[in-house]
Amino acid sequence: MKSIITIGREFGSGGHEIGLKLAEELKVPLYDKLLVSMVAEESDFANKFLEEMDEKVDIHIAPFLATRSNYVVYQQPMSDNIFFRQAEIIRKLAAEGPCVFVGRCADYILEENPNLIRIFLYGDLKDRVARKNQMQLDIGNISMEKHVQMTDRKRSRYYRHYTGKVWGARENYDLCINTSKTGIRGAIETIKAFLPPEEE
Repeated sequence: MKSIITIGREFGSGGHEIGLKLAEELKVPLYDKLLVSMVAEESDFANKFLEEMDEKVDIHIAPFLATRSNYVVYQQPMSDNIFFRQAEIIRKLAAEGPCVFVGRCADYILEENPNLIRIFLYGDLKDRVARKNQMQLDIGNISMEKHVQMTDRKRSRYYRHYTGKVWGARENYDLCINTSKTGIRGAIETIKAFLPPEEE
């Protein structure tokens, strides 16, 4: 297999589980939250800080700071710094061979790669909420439905900020799958069937 598979996903649609099992069955590496640790290893950022900033846009830091003189200098937002370092790592890993990426705008970062297959997973809200409820996440006092919707908005904002495109819009992907209809196993088999046949 030559394909570089990227998986965009609504929160609770099963993206991590599908990516993990797909990578295992295709015998290729999976890069999901592992990318956070890889950025930490190649930078001065603490791993915990990077986890908190993962797939988030930093809108609270002013892009310009006045100096002691009257000059004004540009300060790159922290999320931009993290994104660009992560993008370098994603390109490097894709160059090493077939693999699966989950999230992190990998579909956009690798859009010039001729072996790229872009997947987007979505599902009915009630099913996604039910899946996350089973995981017993510590989300404070808000409802799981609210948490799912908030996470989707953050991912959408992150994707639009760094790609200029609409997150989840079908024209940005090669295959969109409703996991409420297919289930986890069905989604995996659909992706495998969609991959181009291996050359003899």
